[in-house]
Amino acid sequence: MTGPETVPDAGSDADPGATQTSEHRNADPARIHTAPRLDDALAYRLPRAHRLLLTHLGRVLSDHHDALTPELWFVLARIDDDGPLRPVDLTEPALVDAPNVSRLVERLVRTRLVERSPDPIDRRSHLLNTTSDGAHLAAEIRTRVVRERRRVFDGFTAADLDVLGTALTRLDDTLRPLLTGERTDSATR
Repeated sequence: MTGPETVPDAGSDADPGATQTSEHRNADPARIHTAPRLDDALAYRLPRAHRLLLTHLGRVLSDHHDALTPELWFVLARIDDDGPLRPVDLTEPALVDAPNVSRLVERLVRTRLVERSPDPIDRRSHLLNTTSDGAHLAAEIRTRVVRERRRVFDGFTAADLDVLGTALTRLDDTLRPLLTGERTDSATR
């Protein structure tokens, strides 16, 4: 009798020797939550993959602008995509808190990638928009980031990416109520 099929683990870029068995891929979901080994727990593997993605993105960004971090890129891209925006509009989409948004926006303003203008509706606030340099840099970086995403997800089928996207959406939808103290259907059972 042969053992389970072995396939490269999704985190194999960081650990070339890491493998995932077909037994693990088809495991009972409840077992994944109670995995005794940290490396097998999804709650560990997701942040590890996130760190790998951010590290890779940081290297890509440093080729274009030595002071542009992934965090700054997310804010610049959001302003470029949806601006003009109020700073408060960036807190949730960029997944950063208000004090951090202020710090990031200030850095983008200092580097002349973003500019502030008075908010005609709310005199206490201001609007953020990319400068021409900021818009140009965002377009350049966006092209490179899309190319790098293709490299990162090379070898994934469209079905793999659909499953991953659906799973991440479900995880997001489950976590948000937990973080805000709302009860979910599973919490009332």
